[in-house]
Amino acid sequence: MKLLAPAKINLYLEIVSKRQDGYHNLESVMHTVSLCDELEFSDSDKIELVCDKAVCSPEKNLVYKTAVKLKDKFSLNKGVKIVLKKNIPTGAGLGGGSSDAAATILALNKYWNLNLSKKELEDFAATIGADVPFFLTGGTAKIEGIGDIVKKLKVNDKYHFVLVKPDFGVSTVEAYSKIKMPLTNINKFNRITELLESSKLDKTVSKELFFNRFESTVFSDYPEIQKIKSVLSNLGAVSLMSGSGATVFGLVSDEQEAKSIAEQLKKYTWKVWIVNSFEVHINDELEG
Repeated sequence: MKLLAPAKINLYLEIVSKRQDGYHNLESVMHTVSLCDELEFSDSDKIELVCDKAVCSPEKNLVYKTAVKLKDKFSLNKGVKIVLKKNIPTGAGLGGGSSDAAATILALNKYWNLNLSKKELEDFAATIGADVPFFLTGGTAKIEGIGDIVKKLKVNDKYHFVLVKPDFGVSTVEAYSKIKMPLTNINKFNRITELLESSKLDKTVSKELFFNRFESTVFSDYPEIQKIKSVLSNLGAVSLMSGSGATVFGLVSDEQEAKSIAEQLKKYTWKVWIVNSFEVHINDELEG
């Protein structure tokens, strides 16, 4: 059984308030793109995780923790061998770990014949991490609460992006610690979702509506990320940092423009990916 776990970008991200439990309520529009980790599931009498990179320590990896937690929750006498190929970088604001966890939940629900409902899957995913519920369906969605309130958007258009990441990551915990309350909500949340669903989101409108609250603090600590945004903008893309960084994405008109921009970025030391919109179709992606 094989499953792809796509990266996400945030077309909009506002921190609304800080909760008494220390978490933050947010408003965001998430969009999955075609940079994907790959997971393969096979029989084993215990839970095993094999990674293609040395940095992937099984006991610290969210895939392993998710599988163990799911097994314990239902007191299962089952195992699984999971082979994880990492393509999504860590500390990038692309949600790779959360996407891997969601893919693990979806796969094991089928592999272990749990037959959990969508609500049960979402409730369990929320116990793993704030972004995990979104990745159960992927595509484009409005995100609220601490990330646990997900409303899927019907978006027919396919968008093209250039992703650019410097050779360092940004700690999400550190990024949140720099956010100062109260914030003024710029209230573009509903407007951008309406345009996405009506197929009227183009580069001109995106330049006005794309927003990420974290840029106000992360850029001062990591000026190279701000430089990436500036370079992408100067090359004609509508650029924005994703999540808490360190990746910046640039919305472009088509794949040809993406390739042209990627070629011009070769003089820098940054990592570059050309990607497009990616819909998760669980029945299509699962094999075996």
